[in-house]
Amino acid sequence: VGMLRKGLKEIGIVNSDGTDPYNELNPTSIGHYLGMDVHDSSVVTYERPLEPGVVITIEPGIYIPLSFSGPERFRGIGIRIEDEVLITETGYEVLTGSLPKEIKHIESLLNNFSSETGRENHINAKAATS
Repeated sequence: VGMLRKGLKEIGIVNSDGTDPYNELNPTSIGHYLGMDVHDSSVVTYERPLEPGVVITIEPGIYIPLSFSGPERFRGIGIRIEDEVLITETGYEVLTGSLPKEIKHIESLLNNFSSETGRENHINAKAATS
C-alpha cells in the first residue's frame, strides 16, 4: 500500500500521503478467495485460514472516478493488476507469474495483436474479392 501511495504521489495523481485520496481511488480490498463457492461471496470471511489447496487473488487496483479532484487527464481511468496464488504445503505458487505485467510487455502484446489482426483482415478482404 505504501508503494502504491508513493507512486500515485510521484506521478501527480494525489498530492498528499494521507489515506483519504488512496481509499477513494482503491475502494476494494487487496484480494479475495477464488472458487465457485467463495468468489464474490459475502459469507466467506477474511478470517478463513489460508491452507494448502486454497487459491486467492492478489489484485491491487486504482479506479479514478470522473468526479475525482485530481488532474483531469487521469479521470475515468481504472487499472488493476491481478495474480492468482495457490497456497501450498511449503508456501505458495503464483499461478499467473508468467503473464506480462510490465507496460512494455503489454504494449508489445497489443502491437503484435493489432498487426496480426490487421494482416488477417487484409488477407480475408483479399480472399473475398478474388
